[in-house]
Amino acid sequence: MRQHKWRTGIILGIVMAAAMLGSIATPICAVAEESEAVEMQDGEIQDDGILEYVALGDSISNGYSADPKSEIISYPQLIAHDLEEMAGEDVELSKDTKNGLTTTKLNSVILKRKQVQESLQKADFVTVTIGANDLMNQFKKVSKEILNNNTRFSTANQALAALQDGIKANPLLLVKVVSAISNWDYTSFEDDWKLTMENIDSMRPANSEMIVTTIYNPVESMELPGTLNSIVEGLISKMNDIIVSYADDYDYKVVELLDSGIGEKVQSDGLHPNQEGQQLICDLMEETATSEPFEAIREYREEQEREKQEALEAAKRQKEQEEAEKKALEEKKERRKTVVSCASLAVAVGLMALLRKKTEKEERNKQSGKK
Repeated sequence: MRQHKWRTGIILGIVMAAAMLGSIATPICAVAEESEAVEMQDGEIQDDGILEYVALGDSISNGYSADPKSEIISYPQLIAHDLEEMAGEDVELSKDTKNGLTTTKLNSVILKRKQVQESLQKADFVTVTIGANDLMNQFKKVSKEILNNNTRFSTANQALAALQDGIKANPLLLVKVVSAISNWDYTSFEDDWKLTMENIDSMRPANSEMIVTTIYNPVESMELPGTLNSIVEGLISKMNDIIVSYADDYDYKVVELLDSGIGEKVQSDGLHPNQEGQQLICDLMEETATSEPFEAIREYREEQEREKQEALEAAKRQKEQEEAEKKALEEKKERRKTVVSCASLAVAVGLMALLRKKTEKEERNKQSGKK
């Protein structure tokens, strides 16, 4: 009874204290929650339990679909899904991507937006795919100049097709095209790349992870003249060398796409990745990332692979056991048949022996009767 009164007193005291502090309890909690989300500590945003993923780039990371009726799930969406499903993370994806975006426009337009800057300032993970349109725009420019055509090409694909037709009609144009493209001042791309990476790096937290992709040959599937194709591949290699060379300066990792086989996983336009191509980029990104959530993804996949192999081995053992049991049953049936056959033969032999004895006895009796 005393113990009961003591507990009751404690409870009443707590209730009264809560009533007295009720008017300030809620504001205190609200301030605490807000502080948890935005408090700065040593120049870094305090972890609020949400993985902030910022994806920047062109139509590749935007998930461009050449078929308006078909949806392409972009690699940033695939990565975000894997982080949630395989690593168990709560992910906030800020997908700041745009079809036709160049390195210059990424820096001068996208990175100037307040929302993008705020996203980068709290980013845990950043991906960047940019540069292909810098090259493709050069094709548009060359096509217009060489062909003396006032047509406004909406896509590089149209410009390349026009170049192909022009070269077929006048093979001498190939010399002009090769000269114009090979003289492209790709050092301007280097300046744009450095400035863009510097700006991104200055906005993102020091402990964030960033991965960029190199450029694959966007005209690999097109039947360009050999000389022109060699020039294109040479330019792409130089651009990729620039991307790789600044990895240490701006603390990013590089996913190589040129020799990844993605050129075989493109849509009907021959330029943009199909769904297999997007999945390939996703896989390469996740293999390259070193932060803890991606380690969890790799462990998840390894576990899935182990379970798959164990299931295959179990199925194999089950099949072998079933085949062994089936063989044993067939052998048993054969033995049974043999036993039955032997028994039948023994009966037959016994009957024949009895019949022979009977015959012999009758023969003896017959002989005795004659005598």
